[in-house]
Amino acid sequence: MKKKIYLMAVLMTGLMFTACSSDNDDNEVNDNKFNIVKTTPLVDQDNYPANTTAANYSNKQYGQQAIDNCLKLISELEKASTTITTSKLNETQEAYLRKVLETLVSNVIVPTYTQLADDVEDLEKTLAGLNINNITQAQIDKACQDFKQARQHWERSEAFLMGAASDFDIDPTIDSWPLNRSLLLNYFNNGMNDEMLEDATILGFHALEFILFRNGQNRKVSELRGNDTYTNFEKISGAQELAYAQTICTLLKQRCFQLQVAWEGETSANSTRVALVKAAKLAYTTNGGLSYGDNLAKAGISGSKSTFPTLKAAIAQVLSDDEGSCVAICNEVGTAKIANPFSADDIAYVESPYSYNSIADFRDNIRSIRNIWLGSTDKTAHTYSFHTFFASVKSDEVNTAVESSYVNAIESISNMPAPFVKYCSIVWGKNFDDPENWDSTSE
Repeated sequence: MKKKIYLMAVLMTGLMFTACSSDNDDNEVNDNKFNIVKTTPLVDQDNYPANTTAANYSNKQYGQQAIDNCLKLISELEKASTTITTSKLNETQEAYLRKVLETLVSNVIVPTYTQLADDVEDLEKTLAGLNINNITQAQIDKACQDFKQARQHWERSEAFLMGAASDFDIDPTIDSWPLNRSLLLNYFNNGMNDEMLEDATILGFHALEFILFRNGQNRKVSELRGNDTYTNFEKISGAQELAYAQTICTLLKQRCFQLQVAWEGETSANSTRVALVKAAKLAYTTNGGLSYGDNLAKAGISGSKSTFPTLKAAIAQVLSDDEGSCVAICNEVGTAKIANPFSADDIAYVESPYSYNSIADFRDNIRSIRNIWLGSTDKTAHTYSFHTFFASVKSDEVNTAVESSYVNAIESISNMPAPFVKYCSIVWGKNFDDPENWDSTSE
């Protein structure tokens, strides 16, 4: 289950940059006065070869390197955040950084959540057509494809879990793990009821994953037409599982719609989704009545009702706060998602073990940090981004440190033997599927 992960102690040193002078008294950024410098950021590859060399599954250096590089990235993000929050910014720099926040909303956060909502809506439509009397392998394969697409966009949103995802408990509701296999089995054996929909440990992405995938493969049509073959689930029919998948996917869709409209606000384009969110009685504004996009963009503006008292407080939340920030997800990847099953012998804690998507999930979490840093989802630095800001104030060393760190983290995660569940199982000599290993010991 999702837990609060506390940052390991890391010694930080402040970096100073030379402030740009400006006589611009209004709140508009004059690009010439700010001296915007467009440089090419360091970025990761789109694909990495899987490490499936047999001898490497018992070699712990790969997992440790991934953990270490996540901790290095945490350190560099903390330094970058401290550079901004402890420096005396002039009006032009403040106006520029406000545009950085606006860009994050319009160019990263809202598009990511919109695509996530689109993907989950597609998945729901695909699942709605799965009936044991006419189910085909092609339909199952399409559902699995839809699931992985949605999963990618969810994982690439985890650097900005601040706001709606946290305030409305969306994150734990749709992405709790480990899946409580014992509880799910109990409900299947005793019949579905509304109580099943009140426990996050058997909802969301990972319950859907269990139904759609096994051992890294799409489920077979013959199995879903008959009974499950998973240990202790042999009396559970595919019909039961598909009915449950359809029910929880609808709940997942509602929550993803909630994320989109909470950040985007009500628009003519999303009116149908707003109506669904309202019908589900889900909240989607701050206590002050703002969208979460406006709440971030209006940080520190007097009378705006933003929950952020200052611009610097909003930047710290984006980059380095203990929860819902770039640092928070990097810490979770390194010290929980990887370390709990790999270093602490908690084999049940492996995320995405049924689809073998763990390493892809971890990479996408780090890529969510990259997207925040660059202000874009296409690996280029937006004019208004943290990358361009540091380049413009002649602090290229900050960009190099942060960007080389997220590239190294992604590469070292990719270098871990795949699938991750097999790697951890071999390191600890445990079988993930054995009922003795179903319960997580992590808190």
